[in-house]
Amino acid sequence: MKLLDPGTPLSAKKISTISEKMKYSDLPDPVVEASKRFILDLLGCILGAKHVASSKIMAQVISNLGGSPQSTIIGYNHKTSAPMAALINGTTGHAFDMDDDHREGTLHCSVVVFPAVLSVAELHSSSGKDVLTAYALGSEHMIRLGESFLGKTYYQGFHTTGTTGVFGAALGAGKILGLSAQQLTAALGIAGSQAAGLLAFGEDGTWTKRLQAGHPAMGGVFSALLARENYTGPGAIYDSMGGFIRAFSHKEQYDVSKVTDQFGSRWELLDNSIKPHACCRFSGPIVDCALEISKNNDIRPDEIKDVLVYANQWMITALTQPIERKIKPTTEVDAQFSLPYAAAIGLVKKRAFVTEFTEEALKDPEVLKITEKVRWELDPEFEKLYPKVYPAKIVVTMNDGKQYSARVDHPKGDPENPLSDAQIIEKFQSLAVKTISQDKADEIVDKVLNLEKLKNINELTGCLR
Repeated sequence: MKLLDPGTPLSAKKISTISEKMKYSDLPDPVVEASKRFILDLLGCILGAKHVASSKIMAQVISNLGGSPQSTIIGYNHKTSAPMAALINGTTGHAFDMDDDHREGTLHCSVVVFPAVLSVAELHSSSGKDVLTAYALGSEHMIRLGESFLGKTYYQGFHTTGTTGVFGAALGAGKILGLSAQQLTAALGIAGSQAAGLLAFGEDGTWTKRLQAGHPAMGGVFSALLARENYTGPGAIYDSMGGFIRAFSHKEQYDVSKVTDQFGSRWELLDNSIKPHACCRFSGPIVDCALEISKNNDIRPDEIKDVLVYANQWMITALTQPIERKIKPTTEVDAQFSLPYAAAIGLVKKRAFVTEFTEEALKDPEVLKITEKVRWELDPEFEKLYPKVYPAKIVVTMNDGKQYSARVDHPKGDPENPLSDAQIIEKFQSLAVKTISQDKADEIVDKVLNLEKLKNINELTGCLR
């Protein structure tokens, strides 16, 4: 536990003061380039998931509610109010669980922050530079809040994307609105009363994890709009005994200094990962191990006797309970958070894209035969590395006694093992063309990768409808 010392400026005030002064020219080139890749990747996730059942329901409910046509619902030919646009775009973008992820923060930032920033930026015809600045600040703040929990808040039952996201969204939206440092501090204080996100979805494979990306995006916009009108919020939202970080920590294990240390000069955002697999990031290294074994060896799935997975404690906890739903997933969410399924599809299907997580795919008898053979063990070395690194190791034993093994310390998409720009674009286009034409997809790629040149963000949002 580490609270700020008496007399130290409150974290929210310090973050707000730095953010008010931050200009596009203050962003390092690597941050700008990485931000554009993350934004492009997210837009593909949103466009690709438009037709998912949870996304359709959200769209229908928002349509029934009505609202001022302010901001684009991505993939549709109409608009809704800025908070509602942030809600649906964030919820839809998280449906495949394929949006970018920060390992030490243990959260997804872009799917919350960018929908909030975009909805307000469209309303105010902001420039691409302003959007990039607001997105980077909001994402960085959200990531650092996640890091302050030291990887432990999951053990308290909280979903970090949902709980921290509203703050990143509020800061990003507030920056677009041109709020003063005092107003930004209030926006963060207001956001604290809307922080929410539980891991209960894992018990029965339901959809609330997706909502826990859209809800904080909406709440962040709402918080910034209230602060603009001088609605007040607690300045000690992070640092006090009744503040967010202590309240959402596990057994009071946290470090508030991670929120402010070199904020604006050292960018944790650069450690974000782009996901090639349509499943939980904790499943990623398991899939990669299985892919390495299956692609480098001539293995017949029906000759596999046993599959042993080594992982850290949280990976095991999150991906194996309740055990019956992980061995035989019944929903897409079950499969996205299943250790046995991650290993099995890597070994049998040799890929883990969207098509491997449909309800129809979950019925594949060849895959289910393997999930029943998967076991797991805690690796003490891996446990010590968490949450800075999520390693995994798989040992496959065949009926004839032969063994194959693979270890992955940095799953594909991590900064140490990144997707190439060509692979990022290929992923975007393969998802986007589920909703828009190839020509429009190409146009979006061009505009996002040159976002700093756009005088008006509506040049981009016009392509997203």
